[in-house]
Amino acid sequence: MKKKLLTLAILCLSLVQVQAQEEDKLSRLMSDREQLILEYQYYNQQNSSFWGTQSKKDLISVIETLKKIINKDSELIGAVKEASIRKIAESTVQSQREGKLTLEDQRNFESQISSLKGEVKTLQSTMKKRERVVRDLEEQLNATYDVKYGKDKVITILAVAAFVLLLYAVFLQVRLNNLKTAPARKKKKV
Repeated sequence: MKKKLLTLAILCLSLVQVQAQEEDKLSRLMSDREQLILEYQYYNQQNSSFWGTQSKKDLISVIETLKKIINKDSELIGAVKEASIRKIAESTVQSQREGKLTLEDQRNFESQISSLKGEVKTLQSTMKKRERVVRDLEEQLNATYDVKYGKDKVITILAVAAFVLLLYAVFLQVRLNNLKTAPARKKKKV
């Protein structure tokens, strides 16, 4: 009898220690995610381009931060799934020890599973929203490239046209000088 009680006490202590580690992992992941959210908000507020909008570097930083947030959300989902699997396993072992589950225990178990599934669905929908935001930011980045290179092309064409006009003006000036000096030479020869 004493051996059974001792074994049961050791088992309870190990389960409490495992649960504390899981809570530490989840709290660490949540704090990491909060830091990434702050980083995202910082980069999202940056307007360091020439026109006072987000630069390419700012947009890339935002995208990279969002990717990190999505990865952290994936880790959170994995940790929640792992915690839910452990909770399910613990409850199964406990039910086998006791021999049967009461109706109230079954309801609690099902509500925990549904709440965990709800959390998983919420995290998955958050992840999908983040992916949409990343796609939108990539589209904005591509549009910014198109606008920038379009302006660069126009400036280049205008610069070439101005250079050609300058060369043409020089050519006409040389020709005009040649025409002015040609009659003066003819008068000197006569």
